[in-house]
Amino acid sequence: MDYIEQERLSKAGDVTPEAIHHRLVAVRKMTRMTSKELAASSGIKYTTYISQERAGAPSVKLMTYYLKAFHVDYNFILGGDTSRLPADVRAEILAQLG
Repeated sequence: MDYIEQERLSKAGDVTPEAIHHRLVAVRKMTRMTSKELAASSGIKYTTYISQERAGAPSVKLMTYYLKAFHVDYNFILGGDTSRLPADVRAEILAQLG
């Protein structure tokens, strides 16, 4: 997959709540965990987790969890920048987006 296709799939530069929601869902699917499992692992109430994902408005706590547990950088979640993701993480997320 070339750079242009990666940019298109990740909606690079798009900071709208809809684009962030799109990326959050892809990250969740990449983890192969359910929403309930992710909420419990991150220390966030399930209803809060669901609300943040649906609204495309993740908390710093959630983004920090994704960074520490799965190496998903804030820049990807908020702006679609795949350049700071490890190659294996990037490939798996892009597979979820495609």
